[in-house]
Amino acid sequence: MSLHSTAPGVPAGASSGAALQQAQAPRAAVSPPQLGGSLPAAADAPQLLAADAARRPGKRPAARGTAFYPRKRANTACQVCRARKTKCDNLKPSCSYCLSVGATCIQSPVDLSSFDPASLKILDRLDDLERLLRETAASSSTASNPSPTDIKHELSQPGYSNNEDRHSQVSNALHSPEMGRRLSSNSHSRPKEIETITEEGGPEIGSILPLRVDRILQWPLFNEHGQNEPLCRLPPDAISTPSAASSALAGLVDMESHRLYRLLDNFFIYIHCKNPILDESSTRRLVGNAFLNGIDWSPASCLAMIICALGSIATPFGDSHEAKPGSQAYQDSQVFFHAAQKRIGILLMSSDIVGAQCLFLSGVYMMMVFQPIYAWRFFSQALAACQHFPFLTRAQHMSGDSEFSPDSMEMGRQDTQEQAVYWSAWKSERELRNELSLPDFDIVHSGSTLYPPFFPAPPVPPVDSPEGPDSETQRARGAWLFYLAEISLRRLTSRLCSEVTKLRQQTPSNSRFLKLLGDMITEYEGQAREWSDNLPAELSIQTPVAEDGISRSVLRGRMINLYEMFYWPFVMASLSAAASGIAVSESVSRFAYTGLEMHVHQVHVNEPGFFHRHHGSMFMIRACSRSALVLVAAAKSGISMPANWQQSVYNVTGMLAYWEDEDRDLVHWRTTLENEVASILGR
Repeated sequence: MSLHSTAPGVPAGASSGAALQQAQAPRAAVSPPQLGGSLPAAADAPQLLAADAARRPGKRPAARGTAFYPRKRANTACQVCRARKTKCDNLKPSCSYCLSVGATCIQSPVDLSSFDPASLKILDRLDDLERLLRETAASSSTASNPSPTDIKHELSQPGYSNNEDRHSQVSNALHSPEMGRRLSSNSHSRPKEIETITEEGGPEIGSILPLRVDRILQWPLFNEHGQNEPLCRLPPDAISTPSAASSALAGLVDMESHRLYRLLDNFFIYIHCKNPILDESSTRRLVGNAFLNGIDWSPASCLAMIICALGSIATPFGDSHEAKPGSQAYQDSQVFFHAAQKRIGILLMSSDIVGAQCLFLSGVYMMMVFQPIYAWRFFSQALAACQHFPFLTRAQHMSGDSEFSPDSMEMGRQDTQEQAVYWSAWKSERELRNELSLPDFDIVHSGSTLYPPFFPAPPVPPVDSPEGPDSETQRARGAWLFYLAEISLRRLTSRLCSEVTKLRQQTPSNSRFLKLLGDMITEYEGQAREWSDNLPAELSIQTPVAEDGISRSVLRGRMINLYEMFYWPFVMASLSAAASGIAVSESVSRFAYTGLEMHVHQVHVNEPGFFHRHHGSMFMIRACSRSALVLVAAAKSGISMPANWQQSVYNVTGMLAYWEDEDRDLVHWRTTLENEVASILGR
């Protein structure tokens, strides 16, 4: 299989390139306001000054906010042009654009020229809210019964991806803690906290996409006293400097060459295989020269220290007992990492690719030691360091071309490494932001953000020798196959999440939404199977779980996450119906049972990596914890449960106990699961 063929795992006909290009098309430019009248002549200045002085004693007080906001020309565009952010000619009774498209032109009858910018902003937001309420009311009163084919056609329209901001607004409302509080197993025994509004008699759906663990723990099922704890993480632990770090580093730098080779092997076999952002041959030479010539304050030395830090705690797939805190390997990794951090500040002022690579790998190390806040900071800085890369500038210019195609971009070896570190930083930052409570950066689900419209280009493979490809070439090929397969699955997941959110936006009726989604599941599962069938033999997930390596395990876990998303609304509807004492349809019950089976399967496929330390350990722990909590909630609500659900929950509690010394949140999660299972068995 050539590395330059179509990316592995990309379903035929399921590409979202057109929609993505449409989403990234530049918006119409907003023309600056035209100044009316003419400027006074210079000869008239004395008269103007005298008139102004005579008028000053009785001058009207300045409008509110002028001390802090610059005065601007009032925004008198109609509501349609304002929403499109285009210039409006304000013709009466309808502007030219609304007349051309047949839209209702709503213009403000009030002269807003005396309003300050803060008031104008408030009026804009009120207009937006009024328009949203009108559209929701109109869609509710004129709800039609489209077929699944019609819905699929509408979701695939080119303009669909431009509604991404509205998707996020709807998704945020559906994922709010207030909606979660409706899921109560004993809501009849205490007053309702929120008046429930049901549309057409369907069961309530607390959320349409999988929630974070901290949001699930806000359900009254796990919060019997109704305490509304804030959804935020505690401040991150301070990264302590190892004792006698300088002397320890001196001893490590003087290590024998075979030990350095072992650290490099660990890094490229167990770390680099998931994010191939470096060229192995040149990186090995760089690290060797840094140790041979002495560690200095150069970017090369910083990169060498980070690679050795990761190589110290990298282990084969399976248990990572030898890299637990307190072990010699863990202590060595801390010494290397802190030596790198003393040098990384210099890289923030550099413009070469090494700075971005060091920042990204620092984020990977922080993920491996369960410091997600610090990891997100490093990933964000790495992404910022990539913004000046030439390939991004070219892509930005080319994306505006209607004939833009990723294949039209010529990529050399330098472009390959730039694209790889950009993609790795981009997906790591988005995925981690989804799991954190960051007030200015919070997103509800990673599916609310569409991925860039091009795949990173793999490096040009060297000419094979008569003895066949060497180990470095084979590792590079395997790493890039996994890298492209995972990106294609991320993009498929993102697109399907957006489609489900769009379907919910168009279908306010709960029962109707569940019926239409049930009709679409067959097609969604077909696209997931097509991705799986297109995987190369080295990454095939048709093999037994026990034979998985780290790459197959990650892909298999992400595949289960996708299936979990398909059935999540049905599980939520069943939980809500059980709490309200109402029955659900046979199809909803069947899909909900399948969804619970996926949660059991989630735990099963991740068991081989329960105690393995790697970049994605935190995400695996959270996915399995979410599945265990949902299984407990379903059992507590009296829903029909799949086989082995109790064993799955027990396995998750054992995994949480293993890692809880490194992540403070896991203690609460483990005790919650243990207490809830004990209460269920004690009935």
